Amino acid sequence: MIANEMAIKGFPMLRLEDTASFVLQCMEDYEVQHLPLLKDEYFIGLVTKESVLDIALDQTMASIAEGLPRIGLNGGAHFTKALELFSKHELSLLPVLNEQQECLGVITQKILNEYINRFLGAEQNGAIIVLSISPYQYSLAEMSRLVETNNAQILQLNSFFEPATGAMIITIKINQEEASAIIATFERYDYQVLHYFGKSPLHNDMESHYHHLMNYLDV
Repeated sequence: MIANEMAIKGFPMLRLEDTASFVLQCMEDYEVQHLPLLKDEYFIGLVTKESVLDIALDQTMASIAEGLPRIGLNGGAHFTKALELFSKHELSLLPVLNEQQECLGVITQKILNEYINRFLGAEQNGAIIVLSISPYQYSLAEMSRLVETNNAQILQLNSFFEPATGAMIITIKINQEEASAIIATFERYDYQVLHYFGKSPLHNDMESHYHHLMNYLDV
């Protein structure tokens, strides 16, 4: 999942002689707020719609080239770096560059969303458990062992440090949709279960009672 694999071609690569009118039309046609500006094949900077609206329609990109932000991503970078740049700079697309600063293509928000979905395993079925523990207690090996003792496996794990509480917040997705036994195991080992998303025996009983009621009312 590196930037080179995500880069797509087919988007306009702006030139110094392109006018503001042309650029605005390209942005409207491709439904973006940013486009890369090149000289020959080398990346100069990222043209924003806001910067183009500040000049006359017949002015060229040469008139704003010097002040453009040089926001681009090396082709060998991991896709999470693209996510960071999209968020930090509120981008609609991100140029992907090689070592010579040539533009290989762009990453769009749509492509980024697809990779996030794949990275998180969102399409895989399974329960999600959100845990809170002390950073000193964090052990991936132990969490895997506790899940595996209940005949399940971790499909996905993400964690972050919560400054307000000093805790590690860990989200795991398992390959089973019912996880009450796993939750009980975590609690026995002093893991605080913050949230649980999946099927449970209680949920199943409620669903069964509901169907029995509906059948009764149909009689």
